[in-house]
Amino acid sequence: MQLFKIIKKFFKFNGNFIPNGNEKTDKNMVLKELVKQGEKEISRHNFNEALKLFEQAITIDPNYDCSYGDKALVLDKIGKFNESLEMYSKALNLNPKNSITWHNKGLTFVNLKKIDEAINCFDNAISFDESYSKAWYNKGRCYELLGNSEKAQFCLNAAKKLDPFLFTKIKLNS
Repeated sequence: MQLFKIIKKFFKFNGNFIPNGNEKTDKNMVLKELVKQGEKEISRHNFNEALKLFEQAITIDPNYDCSYGDKALVLDKIGKFNESLEMYSKALNLNPKNSITWHNKGLTFVNLKKIDEAINCFDNAISFDESYSKAWYNKGRCYELLGNSEKAQFCLNAAKKLDPFLFTKIKLNS
């Protein structure tokens, strides 16, 4: 794998980071590769491998919010919801304006049946990206769960206006 060739040139046997000229650029390149490979492993349902890759990224740079957010996503997928929420909180402490992280944290709250907390997360996602159709959609679904059809319809209409094909995409992925 090319990823491991890239990583190998940055590490000594004991795991210490070795800069290769421009340390910041090198570190960012490795982090992006680790996260990219981890996301591929998620799509293959290789969750343990994905977790290892995100842990490596966190070890290289504990201030890289994407590593925590992606690790949280995997923890959610394997049913470790409380650990997932901890990782989302770490990611949001590093980057409180990340609408994707807010959205995904909201989905974890939905899994925990904490609908008000989920709506709060979707509201945060929307506050940083008003055109985030999935956040509008999931907020609408939460209002449906709460029995508030008026607010649900408003949110679902907003989602459909932003992405007319969203509902079709969601049905295809179900």
